[in-house]
Amino acid sequence: MVFPVAFESNDENKPTLRFKDKSGIEHPYLVADSALAKRLSGLTQIMHDLNHAHELMSMIKDIENSEVAYSLWMSAIVTYGKCFATAKGRRSKIEEDHVRRVDEDAIEFHNSILNMRNEYFAHAGVNEYERASTVVILQPESQGKSVVAVSHFNVKHSKPSEEFCICFCYLCQKLYDVIESIGKDVHQRVLEEYRAMNVDELYAKTKT
Repeated sequence: MVFPVAFESNDENKPTLRFKDKSGIEHPYLVADSALAKRLSGLTQIMHDLNHAHELMSMIKDIENSEVAYSLWMSAIVTYGKCFATAKGRRSKIEEDHVRRVDEDAIEFHNSILNMRNEYFAHAGVNEYERASTVVILQPESQGKSVVAVSHFNVKHSKPSEEFCICFCYLCQKLYDVIESIGKDVHQRVLEEYRAMNVDELYAKTKT
């Protein structure tokens, strides 16, 4: 049985989580804290991030403002990178083996995305997407040789190619499918784990 999630405001204007069935009957709940349940939570976060990254990248083609396009691009790449990072808050992350399940050739593209994140968006590394140079401007020889001024220029890519966007969105969708498949198995195991526990103890921990 699937319950729609609803946030309702109480008297203090703070959101309260409610679970109601199709008949409108509210059900008590508890936050699962087993290792398996935390893994499931991590997997759902990854699925959310992959979907978010996909949506951000798919929006770029319709954006004419270069700064807005750049912001969407950066956000999509950084969000994608989160799915592969080890962090205390999450008990799950995507591994290269998951990328290989999509396509063996996807590894190279995946690595280019992480390199873009590390060297272009997250850190000031050496990359092919931006260039800054200082130039010394000289007097035309016909007017006598001399140094006139020092100037500089900065060039950066503000929008990925259409091909990149298509490949990125495809990879996000296929990785979503891989993680969703893993999540279904973990979901069932969490359900079985909690059904095997003392039901009175579970009700004692409920939020409603």
